[in-house]
Amino acid sequence: MWQLQSHWVPAYFRDTFTAGMSSSSRSESINSFFDGFVNHSTTLQEFVEQYDKALEDRRKKEVEEDFRTKSSNTILLSSRNKLEAQAGKCYTRSMFTLFQIEMKDSNDCWFDLLGENGKVTEYSVGLSDEEIWRWCKVVFEDAKEGVMATCECAKFEMEGILCKHILRIMSLRRLRSIPERYILSRWTIEARFVFDGGVSMAAEEDNDEMTPLHKWFLISKYQRYLDDYQ
Repeated sequence: MWQLQSHWVPAYFRDTFTAGMSSSSRSESINSFFDGFVNHSTTLQEFVEQYDKALEDRRKKEVEEDFRTKSSNTILLSSRNKLEAQAGKCYTRSMFTLFQIEMKDSNDCWFDLLGENGKVTEYSVGLSDEEIWRWCKVVFEDAKEGVMATCECAKFEMEGILCKHILRIMSLRRLRSIPERYILSRWTIEARFVFDGGVSMAAEEDNDEMTPLHKWFLISKYQRYLDDYQ
């Protein structure tokens, strides 16, 4: 096991995207998926039938969650924070909740300037009640191709969402928007509603036209009513 440590010690895969999941959480997710549909006495034939029901139930919940995301307004911690407002407009409800946790913690972070080399600046950032040896190094670069930032905690590399350390430095450097490279499309509202060549078919804001999302939601709901009736 020690010789295979690169497969199980977190420090070895900090540059590997895992979407925030571990082997145990994946197992728990599968268990919750079948919760209430199968048990230890379920036969193979019953399992096939119950699997379809479980899948239908999951799709129904996803449709309802998508609709709530698109039809509800996000609640901001601060109406003046441009970074949070931007995240609230593009992230799904669940991802925005995770982002807000990092944003809130960033307000409690302190920092020390480690050094500057041209347009590259290094900081040490951590929570105010943490021991300083636990702080993380953030490298911030204001390059021609845009702002780039990396952090020792590697939260973005592993989970695809900015950490409190980088958000603290972005606020310090007075960024008014999150660089596009740090908003993964898989976590955005439009991720499931992008068609031909990656072009979103969603209507613009302040437009009264029915979007493809609304049409899809109504059609799926109508189909469920027909299935229940039959």
